[in-house]
Amino acid sequence: MIDPADVEDDKGRAALSRYALERVTSVGAEFEAAYGALETEFASRGELERREVIAGWLSPDEQRAVDGLEHRYHLLAARSPDGELAGARDCHTVVDRSQAICVVYLAHVWVAPEHRRQGLASLLRAAPITLGKGTGAAEVLLAAEMEPAVRDASDTLVRLVAYGRGGFRVVTPAALPYCQPDFRDPAAIDEPHPLPLLAVVRRLGKDEAFLPHRLASAYLRHLYAVFSTHCREEHLARPRAHALERLAAWQGDVPLLPLPASIDDEAALSPLWRDVVLPHHLPEL
Repeated sequence: MIDPADVEDDKGRAALSRYALERVTSVGAEFEAAYGALETEFASRGELERREVIAGWLSPDEQRAVDGLEHRYHLLAARSPDGELAGARDCHTVVDRSQAICVVYLAHVWVAPEHRRQGLASLLRAAPITLGKGTGAAEVLLAAEMEPAVRDASDTLVRLVAYGRGGFRVVTPAALPYCQPDFRDPAAIDEPHPLPLLAVVRRLGKDEAFLPHRLASAYLRHLYAVFSTHCREEHLARPRAHALERLAAWQGDVPLLPLPASIDDEAALSPLWRDVVLPHHLPEL
């Protein structure tokens, strides 16, 4: 499940022998436990797909062709030595064979409070790297979505710091004003409400302050291909077109902004505050 070479710290390597990671491939008790944990953490923020959507993606080997891309979904459950659910992670590998690009969409991750700071988070960060490399694509881009920084919400700042320590950077919102679409049941949506988020990336094998334009475009194209499997096209079109228009107007490689080293790192946070990010998005947002 995890190549030990993809675990990037000693605490994580020590955790390899303590935790067992399993891929959930069918609806049952394991699915209910893993989905339930993610639901508790993310559903209230509108950041989790509906249960039936994720259940429909489950399969050990199923590969879908979506917009000319290869799509696989991975739901992982981590068990402690006594068998309790210690963590859950889901991600998507989306491959463009014509360009040899794999975008690993890091959807959600949860670690039980009693298992935090035990190395399990490192394992859950490593698993998508192993999955991405396993696609055989020459270029692997880890792609996450993060809330813009909010001054009175320390949890958003802590998450940004954690991703920064993992080698991630933010695609400047001026070039890629990214929105996650409305994840509610399409039949119940009168007016879609996309979520303005930061596009957070890490390019495997590279540590650069710029992202090639083709990879910035792949971020959007690959993620929206996943969304097209459960969202209506009319709910995707406007935020996608806005982001593509901004990206098309950007000349050359796209700047990557550093994430904060601490919650007091004002220099890094200054372009990431919500009130700074939102003007790049659709006016109604």
